[in-house]
Amino acid sequence: MFDEISSIFLDFDGTITKQDTVNSFFKIFAKPEWINVEQEWINGKISSCTCMQLQLDLIDNLTEEKFYNFLNSIQIQDGFIKFCTLAEQNNKNIAVISDGFDYFIEYILKKENINTPFFANKLDFLKENGFLKFKLSFPNTDNACPLSLGSCKCAKVKNLTAEDEKFLFAGDGLSDRCIASKAHLLFAKNSLKNHCVKNGMNFSEFNDFNDILNRLSLKKGMKNAGFKTENTIGS
Repeated sequence: MFDEISSIFLDFDGTITKQDTVNSFFKIFAKPEWINVEQEWINGKISSCTCMQLQLDLIDNLTEEKFYNFLNSIQIQDGFIKFCTLAEQNNKNIAVISDGFDYFIEYILKKENINTPFFANKLDFLKENGFLKFKLSFPNTDNACPLSLGSCKCAKVKNLTAEDEKFLFAGDGLSDRCIASKAHLLFAKNSLKNHCVKNGMNFSEFNDFNDILNRLSLKKGMKNAGFKTENTIGS
């Protein structure tokens, strides 16, 4: 039941945002080879850290104006602000844990006046001859991460929760698979949903945060709320 949950952890790209911000960034600004690099990571041939830095290196001639126009175009999912407000009112801790870029997350949340804490890979950039160059570092990496993520979601959740603490997680992609298996309440879509179905994992499907609010009977408030039904595969 939801009232047993004290913490909520959320993926960012494609979960809080309406599109995968990082992939959209590469689609628009990187050389076409970025998708080949992505497939190397999906196939387990390179780590997430290596993948993203190689993809950033494929970006040429990106001006600061185009960079911020892109970030300003990113929209958050319907219902997310209400979800955060209700969680805060009912003493549920929320944190974003992402294998994406901290600068993207900070900028997008700030423009929406959202103060949710977040953990992600650190993106730095500078100008060379009027164009942006990018460098990643990984403050949340963990050598034991089974997915070789730049930002290990399992390790971060372990650090942020007490032993045996129950938590809710919502996500949509490959980087969410490990932490999804540990969540007490799980919301999944896209490739994470397919992974859950394939592996017989209990979850509830969602498209936006209104779906999560409805599933948890939270449309009119969060007090004493629980699932309308138990976690249901593909429901």
